[in-house]
Amino acid sequence: MLTAILVLGILTTARWSNPEWPRFLTQAVHRNLSLLVLVFLLIHILTSTIDPFAGISILNSVIPFTGSYRPVWLGLGVVSLELLVALAITSLLRQRIGFSVWRVIHWAAYACWPLAMLHTLGTGSDVRSTWAVVVSLACLVVVVAAIAWRLVGSQSGVRPLMRLASLTVTGAATAALLGFAAAGPLHSGWAKAAGTPDRLLALSSSGAPSVSPAVAAPTPSPALPAPALPAGLTDQVTGTAVSNATDVSVTLTDARDAKLRITVAVHGRQATGQLTISEGGAVICTATASVLQDVQATCGGTAVDISLSRQPDGTIAGQLITQVARN
Repeated sequence: MLTAILVLGILTTARWSNPEWPRFLTQAVHRNLSLLVLVFLLIHILTSTIDPFAGISILNSVIPFTGSYRPVWLGLGVVSLELLVALAITSLLRQRIGFSVWRVIHWAAYACWPLAMLHTLGTGSDVRSTWAVVVSLACLVVVVAAIAWRLVGSQSGVRPLMRLASLTVTGAATAALLGFAAAGPLHSGWAKAAGTPDRLLALSSSGAPSVSPAVAAPTPSPALPAPALPAGLTDQVTGTAVSNATDVSVTLTDARDAKLRITVAVHGRQATGQLTISEGGAVICTATASVLQDVQATCGGTAVDISLSRQPDGTIAGQLITQVARN
């Protein structure tokens, strides 16, 4: 939608029209689509802050580069949004601020689009999927074609030196964007490089080997008589994470007691998962666990808190802390 707004803005600036599509219609669609995209962006912000997975707050959505989830790429999206809001406000006040001031501010539209594209590539969870690559490339081709048409069109009115400089900048920016996408978001390991928190990396499918759903979310064995999980533990745990397209399973072993096994299974992007703790093959307990930050659950009368982080070699490490559960 932002691509359509930019292209319509270019057509408006170039005063393009034909008998079937008069110029006032281009201006009207451009204006109304700009207001509509602000509504969709508001919905995007609200859903991002409501979803607890990434831990994005309203403050992170207003002040750029303040979040803990991929702060640079999230921040670029915030800057793009604020530029778009400034463009909308100044357009509504154009009669008051004057056409010259409005036009200078409107040049920011050329920065708004690439910032939004970088935000999409940097934070998007589906950027490596075929449909996302096709859509991104299509938007890039359309925008570059519109800018080139504006610069070299017979009625462009752009001076030759400015035309050459603008074409050079456009070409360099396009090459840089394609190079960034290939070396970054489309390359394996981008989630960690982009600044995804360790707690999400530990429970995400990025970099984890693909397995069948049955392995990703193992069903606990029938419970055998076993002692309750004791309170007062402060043990180191290590293990591995496996996943498929939707499910993630982390299996941990207690460093002090090798018979103590912990499994955390999460389906999709849910904020909760299934915690299973066993001792020597006998299930001590299964419980629903919060996975927003640490893995937290109540196992019988014992509160369980497990911090997790992904190690450079791809394994998972953390600490198991147990204490008497509060009523």
